[in-house]
Order: sequence, then structure tokens, then C-alpha cells
Amino acid sequence: MERIRPLPYQMPLVHGESTGSFVTRLAARHGQPVSHLLATVGEGRSAADVDPWQSELYLNAAARQRLAALARRPLTQLTGALASLRDEHLLPDGSGAPAYKWPWRPYSGFVVRGCVLCAARRGVLDPVWLIRPDPWQICVQHGRFYDIFSDDRSPFIDLSPGPHVLRAELRRLQLVRQLGPVGRLPVADAFAVLAHPAMHLPRLGSSRTAPLRLLPTAITVACRMARLERLRLDGRLVHDDYRRWREEAHSDLGWQLGMVLGVWSERHPPLQRSPLPFTRAARPPSRCYWQPGLPHQPAVPEMAPVDILTCVPWEILAHGPRPYG
Repeated sequence: MERIRPLPYQMPLVHGESTGSFVTRLAARHGQPVSHLLATVGEGRSAADVDPWQSELYLNAAARQRLAALARRPLTQLTGALASLRDEHLLPDGSGAPAYKWPWRPYSGFVVRGCVLCAARRGVLDPVWLIRPDPWQICVQHGRFYDIFSDDRSPFIDLSPGPHVLRAELRRLQLVRQLGPVGRLPVADAFAVLAHPAMHLPRLGSSRTAPLRLLPTAITVACRMARLERLRLDGRLVHDDYRRWREEAHSDLGWQLGMVLGVWSERHPPLQRSPLPFTRAARPPSRCYWQPGLPHQPAVPEMAPVDILTCVPWEILAHGPRPYG
């Protein structure tokens, strides 16, 4: 493989940024068209006139190594910041030659506008786009809701009038930190529970602000689910525990939500296996789980959205035209 000459300027990294966004910034800083920079990275196809806010750029392992050399970054730094460069998102090696693809739509996840204030703190003044599993993200540092909309007239929603939404997002982040990848499953199931017809609530995708309206209740439900799921994954649940859990749900959350949670709990029966061998013992009894139990799939894909992660049998997204494509 020919030796790559690093570009003169090292660009700041933004955690969670899409590869297409980073490469666009890198090319602009060096006065190059993106197509010229990509020709150095490898051979490939790009949808005509694709922009970083529309889709994601994908590389194979050889092209990833070239990009790291161009950007003057160790590969571990680059993959730590840019999720789509991690092994599970790489293109097949094929012949082994460096290659890239930039399709019209991401293969997984959504391209979401990044917080301009967070980027500015990293010294980045250009627009930044993130690759996220869901079509929105909340910046708890600056109290802003960002999504896939590219309209510069309303790039974000100010959450200062809704501190309860920020508190819910902080609880969600804490839940994922405590449970590891499995922590995303009760959040997905909670959004799905709220989409049950008996709840009479707006579904995700029915409006831009639907996630904000649903999130506080969804996280309350997710935390209640997580208490049951921790015991289930540890093999410490019996059927009487479910009965008590359902009775408490009816009492605390009302009969409608309690009824739907009862349906959810029936899909999560006790597991007939020993406790998981892997634990993160930093702060017992908090445990980090990497392997979900049935009825969920045996892995939690990094970029799977809530409607893919959930195990409920009913639809959780709005039908017909909706802002999330």
C-alpha cells in the first residue's frame, strides 16, 4: 500500500460525529473538495450531491487506516469518536483494496444535527452532524433538543421551559451506564408500552416534539422495568415476584399503564439459567449486562432504533407520513 502523507492540520474530534461530517470538515479545512480527499482514502461510490446531513459515509478497514493517517490520528482515537468507523460498521474487505461508499441513506442509525455549543467548546465552528440510533438527541449540557431536521431557521428546540425533560434524559443516561448495552432495551420497551392503543398517546414520529412529550413517562416506566429485568437476568425471579410487580404497577401508575405493563411482563418470564459471569464490580450492586435475555435478540446493535430494539408485538411508530422518514 502506498504511503499516505498526513494533512497539515489536525481537526478536533467530536464524540459521536458521523464519518461524513468529519471528512467534510477535514476537506474544507484543507481547501479540498470532499471527492478529492475521498480519492486519497480509497475507491468507491458516492450518491450524487450527497451532503453530510443526508447520509453516512462508510469505509472498509484499509480505507479507515488511510483516513487515520490523513487525519494525523491514531486509529483508536478515530474509532472512539466516530462510531461508523468501528469494526461492526465497516464495509466488507472485498479484494482488500481501500474502498468507501456514501449511499443516499445511512445503512443504520440517523444523521442528527450536533450541538453547536458543544462543538464550539472543541474548537469546531463548522456544522457537525452525529450518527445516532434514534432520529433525535438531547444535549443535557446546554438544554437543547436536536433532530434530523436540517432547517437552519429552527435547528434545535430550547428545553429550558421543560426541565422535566432534561431530568428524564439524565435518568436515561444513568440507566444505560448502570446496565450497559442492555440498558437501551427497557427504554425501547417503555416507548413501545406508551404506544399501546389503550394509552391514547401520540406515537413516535407523529410530530417533531413527540419524543419530548413521551420521554419523562417513558423513563419512569423504563426504570420500573429495569428493576424487574435486573433480577430476571440474575436468575432471581419467580412467578410471585411478577404478581407483586404488576400489582404495584397498577397501584402506582394507573390501571391503563399497569395493564399494558402486565402484557410486557408476560413476555419476560423467568430465565432458566445461571447468573451472567461478566460483571462490572465498580459499585455493587450495580451490574453492567452485555447479554440480553429472551424475548430480545442476543445482541444489542449499536445503531438500532427503539422500534427495532423493542420486543412488543404492536407498532410503536406513527403510520403514514411522519417527520422521521
